[in-house]
Amino acid sequence: MSRIFIKQVPKLVRQHLPRVPALNANAVVEAMEDAAGMNEQDKHVEQFVTHCASRALALLPDLRVTGIIRALFAYKKADVDSKNFVEEVCKQKVAKFLLEECGTGGMYESFLDSCTANDILLLYKAFAVNNYFNLELYTLCMGLIATQIPHMTTADCNIFFQTHVKYISAYYERQFITVNGKVTMDRICSHPLATQITLRFLEQRTGTPEDIVLFSQWLVEMADTYGLSGELCDRMASFYLRLSQRPVIFNVDHIHRLIQSTCKVHASLSIAYRGAAVTLIESLLQEAERRSDVHTAKDAINTLYSLYDVKLWRFELLSGLLYTAVNNVDSKSKITVLQAFVDSLLANVKSLQTEHVDMLIPFTLELCPPAVASLRLHEIRDRLEERGRYLSK
Repeated sequence: MSRIFIKQVPKLVRQHLPRVPALNANAVVEAMEDAAGMNEQDKHVEQFVTHCASRALALLPDLRVTGIIRALFAYKKADVDSKNFVEEVCKQKVAKFLLEECGTGGMYESFLDSCTANDILLLYKAFAVNNYFNLELYTLCMGLIATQIPHMTTADCNIFFQTHVKYISAYYERQFITVNGKVTMDRICSHPLATQITLRFLEQRTGTPEDIVLFSQWLVEMADTYGLSGELCDRMASFYLRLSQRPVIFNVDHIHRLIQSTCKVHASLSIAYRGAAVTLIESLLQEAERRSDVHTAKDAINTLYSLYDVKLWRFELLSGLLYTAVNNVDSKSKITVLQAFVDSLLANVKSLQTEHVDMLIPFTLELCPPAVASLRLHEIRDRLEERGRYLSK
């Protein structure tokens, strides 16, 4: 099957239906991907994808793990409106094949032997994005993942983190299917495995800025679900201090997401390690001010909300966020929170706006004397009051 569907109109897809039963394993997956990727979807595309899925099920051993993964993602992307087919045929047959025929003593016992860490993690993710949560299949995937931890890259770790959150949510929403065994919190959360993979990410000292931001967001889930052990806090402190030395690698979107997630984790850290988190936050704020980054109103307000609990009150680090938030705030409730934030800054202005900057990183911004900082903060507060009166009209 030539890969030509993306440029075709949906109604022309039906002319390829008679060819589906003759497609080999690779061709049927490619056909599903092309049909799922079409700009327009209609009943003809849905019918074609359903036929391809049925053909793929007949060729499961020939698809190999990568083919099964691609087929599951393509099926999700196609968004076929047939819940009965999805639940009773597609996902369950794939799960049965992996659990029984690929299990010990099964006909395809060696089917999963050649899987890489990335293969297993994408399979784990493919069932989650299709909202199919089978306890036995979950247990199989977790066992396979445990054997691959030493080979995981930072990107692999993030696939696990983002997917694992979905499985935990599925547990709370009682979406798990089980045949033998009881669904328990300990079994689904897999605390030891999650901790090992978190430590695996930290020990690599590499990763793209996006990898780092996604990991910082996982740490929020880690703290909320499992708590943070002493070893993990120590590794995280080193991680934060290392990042604080190179804030230039992050764009403004990364900076906001990283600050917000670090602020949330801050309270869960042991007191001895909180300084490292604050150092990273100060480093990111300073970099954003140094570059004169342009903030969206939503990002500025959400970041200021996050900073309130950390009690970081130095005006030079916050001026860009404050002016963006004040000039764009659109509700009285937000104004109330921002006023409280400005009041806290005013209360600390004399003690903080001095020539001595108590930070673990070099301070490269122009110092703002207490009198000037106080004047600007009063101007900001007046603007907030004026904005509040305008919104009350």
